Amino acid sequence: MKKIVLLLCIFISFQTFAQHGWTEGTLYLKNGTEKNGLIKFPRVSKNLISFSGKQKVKFKTNKKAKKEQFDHKQVDKIVFTYANSETAVYKYITVSKNTHELFKLITKGNATLYARSVSYTSSPAVFHPGTMQPIMYDFNDFDEFYVLKKGEKIAQPLITMRISRSFKKRAMEYFADCPSIVAKLKNKTYRKQDVETVIKAYNNCN
Repeated sequence: MKKIVLLLCIFISFQTFAQHGWTEGTLYLKNGTEKNGLIKFPRVSKNLISFSGKQKVKFKTNKKAKKEQFDHKQVDKIVFTYANSETAVYKYITVSKNTHELFKLITKGNATLYARSVSYTSSPAVFHPGTMQPIMYDFNDFDEFYVLKKGEKIAQPLITMRISRSFKKRAMEYFADCPSIVAKLKNKTYRKQDVETVIKAYNNCN
């Protein structure tokens, strides 16, 4: 029983760490409703056990109000406005046939770039031998970038935590219809830190 309680405490702390905090913003629903208040949604956590495999948006009008939850079928977009009047727009995008996840809109055009921060651990869940005391995890953040062209239904990864394919290979394949971008990827003028520049160049490619 003690082992179960310990494991639950660890997993709950991981889940708490992987949440964005309550933030003032506007929730736009697909039925045309606008909701102003406090918004919260989970950060994607890899290598962790999640109590819910779906990213649901949580909303309440104020700190003491009852919480509501909305999913990708209901949410059109989320808009946060900061003190300097800068805005951040989040939308659900389809990353596989049955998977819809929240991303921040970075730049929009014929190709639209989306990004998200991913929490992950640098070591597996292990315990000190004989004590059942957990070995501390190292948490890190990693920005993932996906792109979606007009007319496409599923966004394609350009930069992800799992580096099975490099940004260069992915981008050269995805933007093959723009020779100038392919050339700059080949000669390393464009690297993965230039991902936003690549998208803007593609949107202006003749």
